[in-house]
Amino acid sequence: MNLQEKAEYIENNGSFDDINDFILELYSKNDTEALDIIIQLATSNYGGEVYKSELQYTALAAILHWGTIGIKKLGSVAMNSPFFSVKKNTIVFLGHISSRSLDQSILIQSRLDCVKFVNIFDQKHKSIDLILESRNVMIEIITSHQGDIFPIEFITALQLHYCPTAQEHIFIALISRWFKFNGSGLTQYYELINSYNTNDNELTFHNFIKENPFLLEPFHAKIWSKPRFGEALVPDFLIRSMDNSYTVVEIEQPGFSIMTRAGELSAQATHAKRQALDFRSWAIDNRLYADQQFKGIYRPYCLVVIGKESDLNDMQTQRLRQENESTQGILKIVGFDWLYNRAKTTLENMLISGFEKND
Repeated sequence: MNLQEKAEYIENNGSFDDINDFILELYSKNDTEALDIIIQLATSNYGGEVYKSELQYTALAAILHWGTIGIKKLGSVAMNSPFFSVKKNTIVFLGHISSRSLDQSILIQSRLDCVKFVNIFDQKHKSIDLILESRNVMIEIITSHQGDIFPIEFITALQLHYCPTAQEHIFIALISRWFKFNGSGLTQYYELINSYNTNDNELTFHNFIKENPFLLEPFHAKIWSKPRFGEALVPDFLIRSMDNSYTVVEIEQPGFSIMTRAGELSAQATHAKRQALDFRSWAIDNRLYADQQFKGIYRPYCLVVIGKESDLNDMQTQRLRQENESTQGILKIVGFDWLYNRAKTTLENMLISGFEKND
């Protein structure tokens, strides 16, 4: 039998001895095909076999042999799996790597040589690269899942966990699902604003941000798309932050200029600024009415998103900074790439520091 035929045999008829011997064979092959088959075994439903979780976990352990490459490829397969146990066990496995607690996982009980081979006590499994990749993949799997805001697969992974540190890391990853915060959305946004053409209009960018609201504010209380301010005024977005402050957002297009060559605001930026301030004035002048629609709103901040700051020269960048400072924090004009850079930095800091408690 070739390797694929052996894998299919194990999925349908295999025992623990079979999977152990086969994984050891794949270690010796140690190439992309071997890794693909390991992931196939880690994400198989084994025909509904009673011990499928144990078989899946055995193969998950083997992925450690391929380090970050294996974890990344596991994520791309597991996030599309229709099987409850696959997502649950993958998240638990990643939670242990993320929290540096593989030595407290179910793998500690394994007597199989293929598990002993990867040595879950090895310090290389606590490398910062492996930890960050595991956190990123865990967030990608959780946020890409279609269905309830907190799917049963992930709640079960959280509830049935016996390692407090891994449990905490799974919980943190679940929070990212609430805010729809993930690297895939960031990558798609980056490609969108940098492949801009004249066929795109403001609505293209509005709709993308609407589906990925973390771009406007990574951790927000609520974001409205095109809320009505009275009869005539409709801003693009309204943000209620966690401290209950509000920000009115007016977006234009990434192809528009922020500044003129002379270092003045462009006509489009000036128009957007005026619109944003009009929205703010309405909220102030109609406080009681506005408060009925948006509880606690008063003197909202303003954010104008237009153009790309990377297109500015040093003089224009300095003038934009001065323009924003002149409003004393009331209004800020930023580029579409500013949104990307802030969200990217937030996600990076979340992966590095957000999973760690300050004792």
